[in-house]
Formats: sequence, C-alpha cells, structure tokens
Amino acid sequence: MKIYIVGIGGAGTSALANVYHEKGHEVRGSDDGDGFYTKSLVEKGVKIYEEFSSKHITDDVDFVVYSTAIDNKNVEVACAIKKNIDTITYPEAIAQLTNKMCAICVCGTHGKTTTTALIGFAFEQTHVQPTVIVGSQVVGWTSGSHVFGDDYLVVEADEYQNKLSLYKPCHIILTNIDYDHPDFFENLRSYKDVFIQFINRVSCTGIVVACGDEKNVRDVIVQSKVHNVIYYGTEGNNDYRIIKRECGEDGQTVFVKKKNGEEFTFYISLHGVHNAKNALAAYIVGTEIAHDEKKVIAGLKRCRGTARRFERRGTLNGAVLVDDYAHHPIEIAATLRTAREVFSNKRLTVAFHPHTFTRTEALLEEFVDALKVADEIIVLDIYGSAREQKGKITAKDLVIKINECGEGKAQHIAEITELAQWMKENLCEDDVFCTLGAGDIWQVYDIIITK
Repeated sequence: MKIYIVGIGGAGTSALANVYHEKGHEVRGSDDGDGFYTKSLVEKGVKIYEEFSSKHITDDVDFVVYSTAIDNKNVEVACAIKKNIDTITYPEAIAQLTNKMCAICVCGTHGKTTTTALIGFAFEQTHVQPTVIVGSQVVGWTSGSHVFGDDYLVVEADEYQNKLSLYKPCHIILTNIDYDHPDFFENLRSYKDVFIQFINRVSCTGIVVACGDEKNVRDVIVQSKVHNVIYYGTEGNNDYRIIKRECGEDGQTVFVKKKNGEEFTFYISLHGVHNAKNALAAYIVGTEIAHDEKKVIAGLKRCRGTARRFERRGTLNGAVLVDDYAHHPIEIAATLRTAREVFSNKRLTVAFHPHTFTRTEALLEEFVDALKVADEIIVLDIYGSAREQKGKITAKDLVIKINECGEGKAQHIAEITELAQWMKENLCEDDVFCTLGAGDIWQVYDIIITK
C-alpha cells in the first residue's frame, strides 16, 4: 500500500510513518517544520517534501493521513479528498491500529511518553513482541516507534481534543491527571470525564494499571465501571509501593514492596521519583502479560529514555546542560526536583518557553510556584500553537509574577538566538542549566554547536 502523510514531521506522525514503513508499506509525506523527527525516515528512504503541493498526491496513493496540526483545507488534504482517496487524521489512524491489534494504551497528563517507551523495553527480551508507538524519539531506536512484532500495540494515548474516544483499549495505564488543555476542556470536571469514558471501554479481560498516589486518578477509577485495577506509587495503600530509591549520577535503583509483603528491586537509567513510578507501571504491565520478571527487569535496565526528557545536552563553559519537554507546572516541578536531586551542588538556572497562551493564562499561578524554586529564571516569548497565535497574556506577565515573590531572579529574553548568547556569556561550571518547553527551545543547542 502507498501511504502519504501530511505533516509527517510531528512526533506522532513520524512514529506512525516508521511503523507503516517497517510493515512493508511505501511511505511518503510532507512537512514544512524543522525536521527534528524525520531524519531517520529520510535515512530509511522515505521521501519527504519540504512544502505542500497537490502535485504530491498522485493517483497511485492509496491512503492519506494528516496531522491534527494540519487544517483539512490544506492543499494536499483537499486534493486527496477531491480524488476520493481514503483520508483520515493521525488519531483516526492510531484508532485503526487499536481496532486491529490488542492495544495497551498509556494515558494521563504527564509521563505517557517515557512510560510507553519503558513498556516497549520491558517486553523486548520476552516472548511478547509488540508494535510500540511513542510520542518522541526513543534513545536506542531509530525513531519514536519500533516494530518488534504484532502481539500487541503499545501506544501513547493523548487526551487532547478527546482523541481517547477513538481508541479501543485492551489494557490501560493511567499515570496521573492534572487539569490541562484549557483551550479545549472547560474545567477539571470535563477533563476527568474523558478518562472515565476511556476506562469504561477497556476490554472485559483487560487491566487498568493506575497511579494510586493521585487523588484525581482514584476519583476517575471510582466513577468508572472498571474492576480489575492494579494501583502503584509511593503511598501505603497501593498494590505495588516504592519504599526506597538509591540515586546515582547515571540512574537509580528502585525498591518495591507488594501488598502481599514480597519485595523486589530494579534499576533504571532515568532520574526522579516520577520515572521510578513510570518504570514500576511498565514492570506491572510487563509481568502481568509476559509473566517473566527477570526479562522484564533486564529490559527496563536497557531503556535510556526519550528525546527531550531530562536529556543531557553536554556542557558549556563547564555548566551542565539539560533539555526537557516539561510545559505544564507539574512537569516543571518534577524536572526541577530531579535536577536538584542529581546536581545537588550546582546552581539551578532555568530557561522556560511557555507553550500556548491559554495554558499560560489558565495556569499562571501554578507556573510561578513551579519555576520560583530555581536560582535564576529566564522566560522566552510564548510559543503559540497552530490553532492559537496570540492571547491576553505575555511572557513578561509571568516574569513580573515570579519577581513579585521576591529576589527579582526572573528575566525576559524574547528569542532563542538571544538566549544562546546569554548562555555563552553567563554560564559557568557551577551551573546546571535546564531548558523547558514543548516548543522549539531545543534549537538553542544547535545554535551553540553551530556557532
């Protein structure tokens, strides 16, 4: 089958393209973005156009998928529809896969990407050979997806725009629930409702693995119809409880106690208590399905994470550089706690690139609380989405709010090129420097390397 993907450069669409390619389909696509996720596809021979044109939708194309960041009035999408070519969105394409394969769906506000990758590695050395689709580049894989086999589909299931309503889950992992996407969900109640509806569709023989530390998670489970639930976390009322962590520079050993009193340990090359929880969720899924604890633990040890999740980006003037996708206050708080844990003897400087005007406005006070723990804070201009290019709030409003807390340690730097210059002039060996945001702040490292 010849498949064309409009907006192939996205984290999800590029991973889907790799799955189609690995399964023997001829894949082409287009994107006018930065190419962050498409390099490996090009290396595999996938033709990618850097502009949109109706000429690319040739008569021999069997199937067109387009990103949710692409309007259906896009010239290529419109051409495919006019030619009566089967044309669907990315989440609809994922839904097709969940209908064809037994789907292990990882959902929640935070931790989906890392947990999905960890589950892929947990199965890697067992007899269970899944297809795995992750929302970021996975370290050790050539893309954000990997086709081990067709036993299961392990997929990162995004709640935005209620995409969850399209998917048919056999098993569900629910990492946490914190109000997000205020441009689509009116309030926490409407946000939680989509998870309740999703959990109610789990297979009658399926399991829900849920973080029992989270009040919103337990509320959703209680309000759902599901009965086969396994809780994990750090608190005492979980079926699997993290009782201790031993942290090193390259990772951590996690000590776990089951409700029946049994204890076990595993090691992961990832930092932070949030990743210990993510790995525990992956362990539970792996052992419940593959029934091979030894190989599951060995697989978890092999996972080195995903791009832009507490990713080390080298050093500058002796300062340690870390890049993270964190764009919600809860994620920022977790990342900064981890930075303090790993680099306890260094000064913590943060450059934050706010993502969308509605999120920045709705969660302004929460952003202030999360960021103010850093020693120095830089806020870049707000990164608008394809659907939202302006709003009522600016980056300077966030800076003012942070500085109202005292010490005046926040400043505004508008552009990434200006940030690169600031880094060169101000960072030293006493610093750990974290870039945070879902936009293109990661490009500052390319500027530093290039220049």
